[in-house]
Amino acid sequence: MTGRRVLIVDDHPVFRAGLAALFASAGYDVVGEAAGFAEAIVLAQTTSPDVVLMDLGLPDGSGVEATARIVGERPDTRVVVITMFDDEGAVREALDAGAAGYIVKDAMPSELLAAVAAAVEGAVVLGSGVRGTPGRLVPTAQPDPFGLTPRERDVLDLVMRGLGNRQIAERLGLSGKTIANHVSTLLVKCGAVDRVDLGRVARAAIAEGRAEPGVPGRSS
Repeated sequence: MTGRRVLIVDDHPVFRAGLAALFASAGYDVVGEAAGFAEAIVLAQTTSPDVVLMDLGLPDGSGVEATARIVGERPDTRVVVITMFDDEGAVREALDAGAAGYIVKDAMPSELLAAVAAAVEGAVVLGSGVRGTPGRLVPTAQPDPFGLTPRERDVLDLVMRGLGNRQIAERLGLSGKTIANHVSTLLVKCGAVDRVDLGRVARAAIAEGRAEPGVPGRSS
């Protein structure tokens, strides 16, 4: 994970500093620290983070709304909520807004680092101290026999749903050329000869338990 760009959003400066030190020591590049909603949106736009560590209780807005805004503007950015709230309603709201993980603030540093690492790789992660929401979460990354990136899994999921390149481009906010390039890469990585074969290969891998069906919360 060395070199991954991290933005920290929390209104408590001591906690922000602790997170910054923890992730810097683990090889992450801490590109910014925000104390509130407005600052988080600006820094997410200007620092291009790979992952945002998001508190829910911000002084000038909702962390859930900030999550939805950041994910909407930057679909490749993974937002991991780190908060004191552990009730099921808060978890569900955060995940529905596009969060890739939900961790309580009393988690061990090792658990936090592992959760963020898994989230960046495409998993949706629920911390051990969080009350569950059955049927909505993938606690750890599933095996990926194809070596796909999170964005490639997004594209593959939509190909399997029968969407064409133009529809996928509109859904993900990307250009048609970018989607075409992703599909070409998917054909090579999955060993498929065309889109129909690509869907067949992917569905077979899912049925055998060797891959996960897309990335929950990202393209569903």
